[in-house]
Amino acid sequence: MPLPEKVEFISNYKGWKCYKGFETLNGKNKLDIARLLLSIRESFNEKIYEYLGQEFRLDFIKGIVDSILKDEKTISGALYKVKSPSTTKKLAEIADIKEAKDIAKGMLTEMVLEKLGIERLTPSVLDNYLGQKPIEDKGNEVVKDKEMVHFLGNYSGWKCVKRMEVEDLTEDLDIAMLLLSIRESFNNKIYDYLSDMFDMKSLDEIVSDILPNKSRFKEDDIATTLSKLNGQEIMTRFEKISTDPKAKEILKRIAAEKTLAGLKLPLLNSKSVEKYIEKKALIV
Repeated sequence: MPLPEKVEFISNYKGWKCYKGFETLNGKNKLDIARLLLSIRESFNEKIYEYLGQEFRLDFIKGIVDSILKDEKTISGALYKVKSPSTTKKLAEIADIKEAKDIAKGMLTEMVLEKLGIERLTPSVLDNYLGQKPIEDKGNEVVKDKEMVHFLGNYSGWKCVKRMEVEDLTEDLDIAMLLLSIRESFNNKIYDYLSDMFDMKSLDEIVSDILPNKSRFKEDDIATTLSKLNGQEIMTRFEKISTDPKAKEILKRIAAEKTLAGLKLPLLNSKSVEKYIEKKALIV
């Protein structure tokens, strides 16, 4: 049976009901899909922390975040401290195997980035630029079926289906892994679908010029990279892509996301959670 041409996210798990999608893709363009994917991503980012927090001591990790931001006065210093052996040693108190440490460090990194206030692309910023109203969460209205988490992306040749039906043995970790996998599946699609309005090729060239040409980054490398990201030279290059101040704001946020990814920070990923679930089952 062929997949319907549709992009939608549905969740019905432990009282969390969410539905974001378009009733029809007729008349929708790539910018509409980018808006929807951003809105879906925003819907479950906090849920990832919540579900991982059932396994890992979220308050403990938040305490490390606070201590890093208290001790380090620069963004580069804070991000470098996240990767340091001393931080890994602290995390060993709540994570005794490698896969668990990877997850804890990913949570820590993303929380530090959020606290530092590094601006990322959000639905509200894009919606405001396009003059669109926020995409409504209709979960309480339409989600009534069995417990599950489901994502379908079938648009313009892109096909992606991620689905998990909740059973007796389903754990929060399983749902967190699925949400991370969904996020990874469409992050780059957001950028692709924005390329009709923004020159992503030129933006990627800017990010490539910002990043150090090496495999390992020291604190000075991170500091230099972030300094370039906020420098006047980059702002001038953004102006060559668009002179609209609101457009430049979006370009800057996308560049920040791509630059942070290029710095190889230990972010959360579905593979780490999957490996941890497998290792945990063997230990038990």
